[in-house]
This record gives sequence, C-alpha cells and structure tokens, in this order.
Amino acid sequence: MAVKKATTTQLQLGNLSLDLKLDGRAILNIEKRLGKSVMALFMNADGGMQMPPTHEILIVLQGANTKHGISDADMIDAFNEYIDQGKSPMDLFMKLTDLFESSGFFGNKKADSKETDNEQMTLDAPVADEPADEDKSL
Repeated sequence: MAVKKATTTQLQLGNLSLDLKLDGRAILNIEKRLGKSVMALFMNADGGMQMPPTHEILIVLQGANTKHGISDADMIDAFNEYIDQGKSPMDLFMKLTDLFESSGFFGNKKADSKETDNEQMTLDAPVADEPADEDKSL
C-alpha cells in the first residue's frame, strides 16, 4: 500500500512566506485551537457550504505553516499587508481550498473510470425495443 506524503505549499501572505503542510499533527493542533473539525470550516449548521471567517482561515494557515516562530500578531500584520496589496479575504479562501485540495481532503482528483467495450455508463434507462406495427393495439 502506497503512502501519500503531504507536500508543502508556498503562500506569500503580505510580508510572510509560509510553507504550508496539512499533516496529521497540524490538523490535530488546528482542530484543538478551533474547537471543531477542519471540515466544519466549510459547512454551516444546515450542512450547506460556507466561507469560513477570516480569523479561522488565518488559524489554519498558521497551524499548517512549517516555519516556526510566527505569532498571531505576525499573521495579523501579514494579513493587513495582504489586504493593502489589493487582495481580498476571498483570495485567501481560495488559497485555503487549494491547500485542502492538495492535501487530499476533497478526495482523489483522478476519477475511477470503469468502461467496458468502449461503452460509457449512463443513468438513462435502456430503450425497449418497439413492437412491430401489427403488434400495436390501442
């Protein structure tokens, strides 16, 4: 069984260069700090999708950062600079989803394709053979 190693993702957040990696230890620390599952970041109380608050995005990025010694104040200052550079919280959210995707949280990118004899699977019901004209009765 092949083990997939989490790779690092680089992110320039204002004046900070972050090397992000969502491994098991990082996930546990992030969830402990947030008080909820990292997957709950993306879901509202009704089970629908949502954009997490910016402070939670910053907590995840700080927790996933492999460079040590970056404080909350450093993250806030870097976020201020990020915004001053013309970027938005939505840009940061997209970086977060990229991180989760590259870490395998949203499943495998390669869809399993099971086709036989070059036929594609379909959800449509098969068309029944039409009866001959003499078999049709009203």
